[in-house]
Amino acid sequence: MAEEVDLDANAPSADAEGAFAGADDPLVVWTLATFHTAAFVAALVAALYLAGALGELLGGLSTLVGLALYVLLWAATWWTTRCTLAEVAGAGSDGGAETDADAKPALSEMFGAGMKWGGVDGVCFLWAIVVVALVPRVRLRDLARMEADTVAFFVFAAAVASLLAFLVGAVVGSLFALFDAGAFRVAARLGPDSPASSDAAESRNPDPASEP
Repeated sequence: MAEEVDLDANAPSADAEGAFAGADDPLVVWTLATFHTAAFVAALVAALYLAGALGELLGGLSTLVGLALYVLLWAATWWTTRCTLAEVAGAGSDGGAETDADAKPALSEMFGAGMKWGGVDGVCFLWAIVVVALVPRVRLRDLARMEADTVAFFVFAAAVASLLAFLVGAVVGSLFALFDAGAFRVAARLGPDSPASSDAAESRNPDPASEP
């Protein structure tokens, strides 16, 4: 008597296959980047308001500078979100996976990618602030007169500030990654079957007529 083979035992589940399907779609990237930017700015404004520093900051910030900072933050967030989702989607397209554990990008992969690119986003935002707020006030004549000790101090301060910005960005990016992973899983359960899940279902239940 032939032993019956369970085709579902080692096959990736539809949930694992389709959880991050279409993650690097341009519209998805644009939507998540816009949400991340707006949520971060809203949280930053709320924190400054609760600390009592919002009025003083807005009083010394022109509309043009504020708009430029927001646009640069959105652009950096769009680029890093695109890199994060492309990395996760690329991991998910590995055709050599055989089980749920290694089949598709797991939550840890999304978390790691979000942390890394969130840190990069934090550094980009720091230097956007430097370029927009400080560079127009610096004169080349003053830079030429700077002594070596002063230059070394600024280089050291820039390195420390970049490191802190990376750490803060990594924390924020990891939180957004958890939110995005949850959103993708909810969308995979509520939305129509993705091509990836359809292929997986077909591989688990092959059409008898197509078999030799």
